[in-house]
Amino acid sequence: MKDLVAVYDYISDAIGRVMLLIGVVLLVVGVLAFNPFGSVLSAGSFFFGILFTVFGMLVQLGFFPRNLRSLSGVGTILICLSIVFITFSIVVVEFVDLDLVKIVPSIFRGAIIGYKPLMESERPYLWLSVLFMQFGLATLIIGIALRIFNVLRSRSGL
Repeated sequence: MKDLVAVYDYISDAIGRVMLLIGVVLLVVGVLAFNPFGSVLSAGSFFFGILFTVFGMLVQLGFFPRNLRSLSGVGTILICLSIVFITFSIVVVEFVDLDLVKIVPSIFRGAIIGYKPLMESERPYLWLSVLFMQFGLATLIIGIALRIFNVLRSRSGL
């Protein structure tokens, strides 16, 4: 049984480091693929990069309990779910929808020297971002409350 625990500890340490490394690489790819109008490659890299980095750090810190069938386990699952919701809401803000409003002439000393387009930008998924951010914050608060309640309950002996 001790050998099995030692193997589990070694694997959890290695998984944390690998996830952290993959997350950093994906974040770098997301930054390099970023463009002003939103890119699926950039958004996907940011999403998975943030997730892998955060979960890698949580594994390295030993955040996950061995028993997920307790209130602490449910709290951990809700906190992990909140990380996914918040990450998705951050990535969705990246996409911008541009509309050409009108073309205006550029006038210099009474003569038209060219034309300038006036553009208007919108964030069409901003409502989705706000919704997922609210879900993320709610599940984060509930998850933290369940973990604190479980710690207080275990210390009081209930």
